Amino acid sequence: MSENAEIARLQAENAALRRRIAEQDDDRQRLERLLQTTIDHVDSVIYLRDATGTFTHINDTYEKMTGLSRENVIGRRDSDVFPKEVYEAFRVADRQVVEGLATVTQEELLPQEDGMHVFRSYKFPVLDAAGRLIAQGGISTDLTKQRRAEASLQATRSLLQAIVENAPLAILATDAAHKYVLVSNEAARQVGRTPAEVLGKRVPQILPPGAAEAMMDTTTQVFRSGGTLVLEQTVPWEGSTKVFLTHMFPIRNDDGEIDAVGTVATDVTDMRRAEGEHLRLQEEIIRAQRSTLLELSTPIIPIAEGVLAVPLIGAIDHERNQQIAGAVLERITATRAAVVILDLTGVRQIDPAIVDALMQTVRAMRMLGAEAVLTGISPELARVMADLDAPLRRLTVRQTLQHGIGHALTRIRERKTGNRRIAAGEHGA
Repeated sequence: MSENAEIARLQAENAALRRRIAEQDDDRQRLERLLQTTIDHVDSVIYLRDATGTFTHINDTYEKMTGLSRENVIGRRDSDVFPKEVYEAFRVADRQVVEGLATVTQEELLPQEDGMHVFRSYKFPVLDAAGRLIAQGGISTDLTKQRRAEASLQATRSLLQAIVENAPLAILATDAAHKYVLVSNEAARQVGRTPAEVLGKRVPQILPPGAAEAMMDTTTQVFRSGGTLVLEQTVPWEGSTKVFLTHMFPIRNDDGEIDAVGTVATDVTDMRRAEGEHLRLQEEIIRAQRSTLLELSTPIIPIAEGVLAVPLIGAIDHERNQQIAGAVLERITATRAAVVILDLTGVRQIDPAIVDALMQTVRAMRMLGAEAVLTGISPELARVMADLDAPLRRLTVRQTLQHGIGHALTRIRERKTGNRRIAAGEHGA
C-alpha cells in the first residue's frame, strides 16, 4: 500500500473515531440533561458525588433547601460547603456507604431560617460493572412539616385525652351504628362501667331502655341534619328519671362526611330538683307575703265595745274579698261585735261580681248577730249596687264613717238600754 493510501485510511479512521466521540458526547449530554431535568422535578434534595466525595450533581430542591447555588457546590466537598458540625454529622453515613458499599438510611438535621429541619436521607453507592465505587448518591426528604404536624396532633390528642379523662362531664361519640367510639371517664361512671367496657358497645347495651331510645333518636337527627342539637332531656333511669342538658354535634372526616356524632351531656337532675324546691319555697313566701299584705290592707279597728270599723282602701278582687270576709267574720265571733262598719270611702271601682260577694258577706255577718253598716259609698259604687238583684232594704247605709260610728254607738246604747229594761222587768216580776 502506498504511503498516500495509508494516510487516507488513517484519516478516514480518525474521522470515524471523531464522529463516534461526538455521538457519544451528544449521548452523554442528552443523558446529563435527562438526569438533571429528572432530579430537578423531584421535591426532595438529590445530589451525586464522585468517588472522592466531590459534588457532581445537585437538583433545584437542594439549592432551595440549602440556599447554595450550583456554582457554589459543584466541584466542591461537604467540608467546603457546610459548617463543621453539620459536615461531621454527614461524614458518619458517608463513610458507611463507601466502606460497606451499601445503602444507609438516617435522619439528619440541617439549620434553616425558620429553625432546624429534619431530613430522612437515603445514601447509596454507585458501582461500575466490576462492582467498584464510582460515585455516591443521596436523596433527602424534609420531614419537618410532618414532624411538626405530628407533634401538634399529639399535643391535641393529649389535650383531648386529658379533657376526656378529667372533665366532670359525660363526653362521648357514637357512629352511625350507634356504637361508642369515644367515652369519657364520667360518661362511663354514670352507667357504672369503665371506658374500656363501653367502647365498641352499642347504645342499647349500655343505657336503660328509655334512655337508649332517646339517645339514638337524637343522634339520628344529627346524622340527618348535619347540624348541632342542644336540648334538655328527661329520660327514664333505673326506676326513676334523670334530666340531662345535652349538646350533640357532627364529627366529620377529611371529605366532609359525618363519621360520628359527639355528645356532651351534663346531669342536671339535682340542679333541676333544687330549682323546683326553690321555686316551691319562693311561691310559699309569695303567698305568705300576699296574705300579710292583705291583712295589713284590711285593718279591723275596735271603735267601742261591740263596734268594729273596717276601712277598705284600693281595689278589691275575689281573693281580697275572701280574705276580708274571713277576717271580719272571725273577729265578730271572737269579740261578739254587734255592729260592723264597712267603710268604702277608699274604694273607687269594684266589679259587680265582687259587690255581690260583698253582700253575701253582709248577710253572713247578720247571721252571726252583727249589723253591717256601709259608709262612704261613691256614686259609681252606688250605681253598681243599685243594679244588683240583691235586696237592699235591710242594708244600713250612712254617708260617712263619722255618721256610721254615730249610728253604731246609738245602736249599742239602745241595745244596752233595752237589756236593762228587760233585766228590770224580770227583777220586778
